[in-house]
Amino acid sequence: MSLLIAGYPYIKENYLKTFDSYPGDVSFLLPKIWKAKGGKLIFKAPIRPNIYTTRSSFYHSNYPIIGGLLKGWMPFFPLYLLSALGGKKLNLDKVFSSSEPTLITTLYQGFWAKVFGKKHIIFSWENIPYKQKFKGSKGLIQMFILKLNLFFCNAIVCGNKKSAEIFSDLTKKPVAIIPLSGVDSDFFKKENIEHKFRDFDLGSKVVFTFAGALGYRKGVHLILEAMEAILKEIPNSHLIIAGSGEYEESLKLQTTNYKLQAAVTFIPWLDSAGLRELLSASDVFLYPSISFGGWEEQFGYSMAEASLMEVPVISTQTGSIEEVVLNGVTGLLIEPDNTKSLTEAMLKLGRDKNLRDNLGQAGRKYIEENFSYKVVADKFYNFFQSL
Repeated sequence: MSLLIAGYPYIKENYLKTFDSYPGDVSFLLPKIWKAKGGKLIFKAPIRPNIYTTRSSFYHSNYPIIGGLLKGWMPFFPLYLLSALGGKKLNLDKVFSSSEPTLITTLYQGFWAKVFGKKHIIFSWENIPYKQKFKGSKGLIQMFILKLNLFFCNAIVCGNKKSAEIFSDLTKKPVAIIPLSGVDSDFFKKENIEHKFRDFDLGSKVVFTFAGALGYRKGVHLILEAMEAILKEIPNSHLIIAGSGEYEESLKLQTTNYKLQAAVTFIPWLDSAGLRELLSASDVFLYPSISFGGWEEQFGYSMAEASLMEVPVISTQTGSIEEVVLNGVTGLLIEPDNTKSLTEAMLKLGRDKNLRDNLGQAGRKYIEENFSYKVVADKFYNFFQSL
């Protein structure tokens, strides 16, 4: 029987590749294009025999009145169930929606899946109980949509353990813990190259790296606060910040105010090849995520990729990070929003190459065994087959 996966996350090649290892028949319905990072990144759906595309609307969560309720909405979804993807042609029996169950987008897909007699599976990363998040009239609307999605669906895939606990309390329907995508353990592999990144010859420097969205909640400002003390103890330290986001200019101003320009390099958002190159030149990966605005880190793919590259990770004891980084085994987890703890962890790893090597090697083994493409694809297949 065939599976249809619908939703904008799978427009990204690294998400799609997970299902290259999927043992069953799978097709995708994706937006023709997807705009991310305020339009700075434009994704186009790959051309493959099993990928169908359609127009999509609403690319973010900040629209007036509706917020993100229609994020990723594909209005022609039912037509694809009826025709090109429908019924007998592909023997389609399951639809997996990769959008959150608090969205009308997911509800729309669930309703039409039921109309056409298909089993509907929904997905969530949410790791904070909804009762803590939903406030006022907006919260009532979101809870109503959530309950409708739970009514229409046949099962829920949760991206982390905390999410599974939340949904197990909300429904008796089957729940599985599987991230939306695995990570490419063949591509992200340590290479013995010179300590170089593009035109930067890093020589004997101890290179600390952050890569990701430059938002306040990622805690990058804490790294800059720590760097002054780090440079006093490890003068040959260098920090590379890769990414873009609404907090970018503030971080650059902070760098100037702390007089860190010579020790900090900003580079734009990197594709997978660029990230691999950067991680090859890195000694420690930093990801001091903090709770912010009712959100906590839900997985952390860049941390998983750093571990695959045998780069030890310093992150925080918040959200679901402990599922990706094992404290004292693959990296160090510190108290969130605590510059002193971050500084101490950076000094500990910055001074001890043997410790970095041991944590890095353990990190690759852990991620490869638990989150590689093949492992995640098999988890999806086994769960979907059980329904």
